[in-house]
Order: sequence, then structure tokens, then C-alpha cells
Amino acid sequence: MLEKYKNLPWMTDVRLENISICINAGFIPAASLPTELERQLRPKIEIAKRLNAITSIILWLLSTEEDISSEEIINFVATNELDLFLTTDEKEILSASRDDQDLKDNIGWKFENAWPLAWYFGYKVPDITGEMMTGQQMQEVIFDYTCPFNEKIEDWIKTINTVTNEDLMKTEDLFYCLHNAVRSAQMGSQTVPLTFDPIGNGGVIHERRHSLTWMLSDGIEWDETDLST
Repeated sequence: MLEKYKNLPWMTDVRLENISICINAGFIPAASLPTELERQLRPKIEIAKRLNAITSIILWLLSTEEDISSEEIINFVATNELDLFLTTDEKEILSASRDDQDLKDNIGWKFENAWPLAWYFGYKVPDITGEMMTGQQMQEVIFDYTCPFNEKIEDWIKTINTVTNEDLMKTEDLFYCLHNAVRSAQMGSQTVPLTFDPIGNGGVIHERRHSLTWMLSDGIEWDETDLST
């Protein structure tokens, strides 16, 4: 199956390698996907603040007042100006009850955004199965790959190594291809593994791809990230 991709005039070595990974995992991206895409890395501090903004709203809903007080979370967000890295809907979470069950039920999707951001700072590479993160993985991200609440993010990132720009570009391109296969499956094509749910598992791929592409979309707001395939 890989042969039909090899002789395309726009094909690159990176794309061909990613397509091979996709095919071996049961995903079939379109051969027509462009390889020349506008991608520009945004500042490291912005990536760090987006990661910590997400984990702040997660902790608002999934921890108790005894674990970490509302005042601590609000102060951390204010001190680091994390409101600039939250969407309008996300900001509203910090004004909602910490016991809001509907919000709790849906906050798991934010972990899928958090994984690629945490990977940028040294966590394991996001997997491509479409399975949601486990509780253990969620705890690893929150406790080992985010800034402590008694520190400033600007200071925290000084001691943290990041993945190379090359690795980020390659992984983003892989999820771009996966997302294309998912979108095709959502429209009825058999372009994903038989056990893969195009909606549920596809949503996981979508959310992880969102973070990866956002990291390479300097100057673009989160909700304005180009997720076309």
C-alpha cells in the first residue's frame, strides 16, 4: 500500500515515514495531503503557560479544597497571567462550582490537550491508538510535568529541557495524517482500524493534534488553530 505514496512529486521523507507508521497501525491517510505547510514554533513560555492553564482548570474540578484550595489555584492563574491562555469557556470553569458534575464529566478531554504539551517538556510521546489517558498518566502529567504552584512559570521553564523542533514537526505531521484518516472515517470511509471508533477514539486524535498544531502556529489563538486536513 505504501507504494502509491512513494512517487508523488510532493512527497517528503518525513511524510513517507509517517504514512508508513499510519498504515502499519491501520490508518490510511489521503495521498493528496500537502507536505508544504505553514508551521512556526511559538515561544516556549507560551507552551508552558497553556499547559499550566489547562492543568489549573483540571485541578479546579478534580481536586478538593482540602487537596489544593481555590485561592491557591486562582492566585497561580493570576500570578502567571494564565487567563491569556484560557478560552472563554475555560475561564468560566474557574467561576463554577468545583463540584459541577457536568464539567467534571467532560474535563477528561482537556487531558488529551495536555499530553502533547507535557511531551514537549519531557513526558512520553503521545500514542496514536485513540485510547484516552489512564488515571496514572493523568497524575504523571499533573505532578511531574507542570510548574509547582509556589513557583513562577518563567523560572520553572529555565530548568526544563524540551523536544527538538524537528521532533515536534515530525510528530505534528504524524497526527495531521492520523487526523485526516479519522475525518475520512467519520464520513464513512474505512480508513481506520476496525476496532477504532471514529467519534470517540477520533476525538482523542483530534484533541492531541490540536495541541501539536497550536504549538507550531505562532501568533494564532487556540480556538483559531487551523485543524483542516
